[in-house]
Amino acid sequence: MNYRVEYNGADLEVTTLDAALDNAKNAIAADLGPVSGWSVEHDETINDWFVQGVRHGEPVGPTAVISGPEPMVSSVAAPQHPARDTDGWVRAVSFTGPTAAEVFAAATSWLSSRASVIRVTDVSLSHERLRLYYTDAS
Repeated sequence: MNYRVEYNGADLEVTTLDAALDNAKNAIAADLGPVSGWSVEHDETINDWFVQGVRHGEPVGPTAVISGPEPMVSSVAAPQHPARDTDGWVRAVSFTGPTAAEVFAAATSWLSSRASVIRVTDVSLSHERLRLYYTDAS
């Protein structure tokens, strides 16, 4: 299982997601200079991660793309936007659909298939888009 990091036309393959995220962040920081944080989005349908530097709460500069080994799910899950938590990564996943009931059903199905989720830290619903922030054991 390898992850491929692509940034500004350069490619790198690494064996773990943590190494891929670290390499993406290092490449962005070397390119942009100091940043105040990171925007990391995950598209579970294709298992790609999108990493961008953040300054003053706004994404800046080019996006690094991390391609995962294979798609993980075929649900309506959309990109995630993790934020830093003192105990590790708080991850987020979004679900969209034509009705709130279908969005909640998709989220329920996704959660029931994720034994690694140990805590849901926040939930938001806006315009048939549900976002769950969670911590997992991985």
